[in-house]
Amino acid sequence: FVEYGAYPHLKLEDGGQEIAAVQDWTTLTLVFLRPSYDRKEELLTAISQALA
Repeated sequence: FVEYGAYPHLKLEDGGQEIAAVQDWTTLTLVFLRPSYDRKEELLTAISQALA
């Protein structure tokens, strides 16, 4: 799920652990990932597809 603050934080449904923060600008998107999250590539692909 997404929790909004200064920028969106992506959290796991189960337990609410933050796994990423996203800044979406006109010319670029910055994604900050939790190093311990095992499905980083899958998450980046899903974010890329959602923003396309």
